[in-house]
Amino acid sequence: MAEPSPPDLPAPRPSAPVRRFSDAEVATILARASAREAGAGMSAPSDPTVEDLMAAAAEAGLDPAEVRRAASLVMPAGAGLARIALGAADHRDAVIVLDDAPFPTDTDRLVREAERATGSRGEVVEASAGRFVWRERHTGGGTEITLTKSGGGLELRARADRAGHYGALWFGGLVTWALLSALTPLGALPLLGKALGFLVAPVLLARPFWVAADRRSAARLERLALDLARVAEEEHSGS
Repeated sequence: MAEPSPPDLPAPRPSAPVRRFSDAEVATILARASAREAGAGMSAPSDPTVEDLMAAAAEAGLDPAEVRRAASLVMPAGAGLARIALGAADHRDAVIVLDDAPFPTDTDRLVREAERATGSRGEVVEASAGRFVWRERHTGGGTEITLTKSGGGLELRARADRAGHYGALWFGGLVTWALLSALTPLGALPLLGKALGFLVAPVLLARPFWVAADRRSAARLERLALDLARVAEEEHSGS
């Protein structure tokens, strides 16, 4: 009697390509990772992987986990009218994926860290077995933290909303243009020129201040996301 043929086995899934980082990306990762441990010098190999960077961090006395989290941090550029007109969006996101990290059972520490970092009292708007959302609002904007179970790990997203700040800068530019129109020969422009000036000049006047404020906001948001990711992982490890 002939033996039955073995069942067809599914083809193995191709493994994901190993990500390697450019010199510019390495510099950004190390700057993020060393922010909490000033003075930790570290040299990275050429064309490194995350594992290469973590090994170099350990040799330099820097926590490898900080490097791993910094390497997984993504800052989308954002979109919208403010980005087109002023060179930066009116909101920013920072996203970190923590592979193989279970959902934290104690979210109170996350709340305390978020309130410490933002300097504002907020509220938990959602807390379930696989999703946690904390939000604070202040004059001109707000911050939202979302922690979601994703596959076998976690996705942490920090969002800073600055729409109110955008309005304040635009209004400041409008007032400046109005003063210039009243005190300088700009007031002699024809009616159409004045109308166009009131539409365009406030944006141009506000743009450099908005771009500089965006850089500061992005740095704060990076630090907030990394600190919260560290808290989420330490809660699991019992640190």
